[in-house]
Amino acid sequence: MNAQAASKTRGAPSRSRSRWQGIGATPLALAVFFAGLGLVVCSLADALSRGTEPHAMVVYWTGVLLIALPIFYRLTSRSASLTERLLLVCLLGLSLYLVKVMRDAPSFTFNDELIHGFNANRIVESHHLFHENPVLKVTPYYPGLEGAASSLATMTGLSTYAAGTIVVGAARLVLVASLFFLFARVSGSARTAGLGAAIYAGNFNFFFYGAQFSYESLALPLLVLMMMMIAEREVSVPERLRAWAVPIVLAIAAIVVTHHLTSYAAAVVLAAIAIASYFVRRSWRPPNPWPFAIVAALLALIWLTVVASSTFGYLSSPLGNAVEAIANTIGGEAPPRGLFQSGANIASTPTVARALSLLAVALLTVAVPFGLVRVVRRYRRQPFAIIFALASIGFFLTLALRLAPAAWETGNRASEFFFIGLAFVVAVAGFESWRPRRFSAFVRPGIAVGLLVILVGGAIAGWPWDTQLAQPLKVAAGGGTITSQPLAMAEWAKREVVGGTFAAQTADGNLLLDPAGKKVYTGSSPDVEDILQDPTMPGWQVPLLRKYGIEYVVVDRREISADGIRGYYFTRDDESSPLYPIGVSTKFDGLPEFSRVYSNGAITVYRREEGR
Repeated sequence: MNAQAASKTRGAPSRSRSRWQGIGATPLALAVFFAGLGLVVCSLADALSRGTEPHAMVVYWTGVLLIALPIFYRLTSRSASLTERLLLVCLLGLSLYLVKVMRDAPSFTFNDELIHGFNANRIVESHHLFHENPVLKVTPYYPGLEGAASSLATMTGLSTYAAGTIVVGAARLVLVASLFFLFARVSGSARTAGLGAAIYAGNFNFFFYGAQFSYESLALPLLVLMMMMIAEREVSVPERLRAWAVPIVLAIAAIVVTHHLTSYAAAVVLAAIAIASYFVRRSWRPPNPWPFAIVAALLALIWLTVVASSTFGYLSSPLGNAVEAIANTIGGEAPPRGLFQSGANIASTPTVARALSLLAVALLTVAVPFGLVRVVRRYRRQPFAIIFALASIGFFLTLALRLAPAAWETGNRASEFFFIGLAFVVAVAGFESWRPRRFSAFVRPGIAVGLLVILVGGAIAGWPWDTQLAQPLKVAAGGGTITSQPLAMAEWAKREVVGGTFAAQTADGNLLLDPAGKKVYTGSSPDVEDILQDPTMPGWQVPLLRKYGIEYVVVDRREISADGIRGYYFTRDDESSPLYPIGVSTKFDGLPEFSRVYSNGAITVYRREEGR
């Protein structure tokens, strides 16, 4: 009996080990360890950057390498199980999201984040939707993101920032997991699925733009989730087809109330899949998803006309400008936009960084033809594979849009949608069909390094070089804390001004929205930017302020205050800090209607009083 007991005791650990070996416990644990270490290194880089210490960027990219390279290397393995690959993809997506969170915690600092943070705070305070947002008027009419964040904040007592960070983090996990299952279903290969999801992390917006508290950061994951459900529905038995209807329609509805462009993309994607399915199967019968395409189009149209009619004007201007810019650039009437151009008086992207970014695009360009050949040979009967192939070609058209000054943002936003197809095609090209017999020992390391180049190159191309790291927003001095000039002004307004309507430059205005919670006008509609940048006082300026009931005028002499990315922070010693002429401020001193109520150097706030 003792021998039998001993035998059972010896056998139990063996069974446990074999169970864990199914998901590759040791490689997965190493990947988790290095991801954690990489996050620590990235956090150190942010601290160095806030302190304006040199070499912070080298430390930062070392941290990114520690996070990504072990995951990429393990994903190239043929022995990893489906479960392990899924966990690795989720680890990659969440770790890279935390890189962005550590850059900005504990507050929103991106242009769109402050706008959506204001909307979420209004919902928390009033418990209803559709509050006015004078800076970006269309955003309150797409409250999916703010509704989710405000609900979480109300139920848990968390701040809007904390709740929003959790919601976007959950959306990031939905995105990478849905991509994995979508690619696995279409390719029939967990290895291709894992590598395709990893390639998608190299799209230009994955690091920062797509990780911010903004409506597209939730809508795009919902779109990929919907596509994954459509793909699963295609292989379901006829008796189960109806069971997919409710979750798919709910996903479409969630997209429609979250983001305008993604809702239109959902309708287009579903229509494209329906058409591809017809040409493959010669039938409109289920599982052809044409009914869902009609549902998506109708819901988007109803929401646009009944709830969010202001979207017409919001989208018509940038799209019209983009078309005009493309025509002018092609016709030679306007110069093309320079690569890596991120604003005037800003340090340019280093040559090595530019080379990495261009190399990433080159690797994708070289891989796509091989992937397209593979798709035609093996997946031409798959509607999704056909759509992915077309999207991979469309991605390179979005690159051309980036060369037109007024069209680059349209191309940038469109690229992350087309990159879904590109990621699949490249995964098929490099990792499913290529099995070299010579130099086999170098294949997996080479592929992992290639993935790293795509990841880093995409991050460099997608966000200005000088703002990849945290910027100094607060500094410690004499046992206390000093905040940057625009943040100090916003804190003063929150503390001292009850109500009030403000006119301000972009960066100042965003901080007045959140955290100050004030009503504020910025930009050209109404034209407050000319009032704040012009040292003269034409006769139309004061009447415009009266027309819109603007009580406080925030004059910021720093030209960078018009920059919604960089204008919130202290100016570094090694940067030039051009100023508007002093007349932009002093012109208000001679008017009896205005009185100076606040000043902290470059920023002066004037109060306008009727009848004074």
